[in-house]
Amino acid sequence: MMLARRQAISQEDKRLFEASIIHHIVSMPFFQQADVIALYVPVRGEVDLLSLWHSSNKVVLFPKVCGDELAFYPAVCMDDFEKGCFGILEPSCADAFDVGKVDMIIVPGLVFDRGGYRLGYGKGYYDRLMKDHPGIRTLGVCFDEFYIERLPVDPWDANVELVVTQTGVFRSEGEV
Repeated sequence: MMLARRQAISQEDKRLFEASIIHHIVSMPFFQQADVIALYVPVRGEVDLLSLWHSSNKVVLFPKVCGDELAFYPAVCMDDFEKGCFGILEPSCADAFDVGKVDMIIVPGLVFDRGGYRLGYGKGYYDRLMKDHPGIRTLGVCFDEFYIERLPVDPWDANVELVVTQTGVFRSEGEV
């Protein structure tokens, strides 16, 4: 139901919302001080942040499913991608970046709650990544209507530090 609602957002509204989200992100000292960030290639109506890729002087990485884990790889242009797991575009280069050297991971999700927990697509890749690398700053992004009070949380779920919507930047305990 939530996926259908997200995909029903008009392209005009989506572009406006994404522009606001991007403005919030680039205004954050958290982002400005990062040298290496991990983005994602949007699918199924996810927030499109690809304009951050070439508009910043940062090393930008993208996820690739490797067994039960996510690894991150640099990419220069969309020609550096191929369809990977689940039909999602993944970098095609061979050498993974050391995840421990990533400053910030922007985490996709269908829904985020006030505690920073997310509803993804059920495979737990980002949950395992965040639990395995607790020192990396994490930022979730979604549209306002998908930022809710509370999701059911399982012991294996991990939360992001901040959630950004078109109306603001939020910590799990309240607005930043």
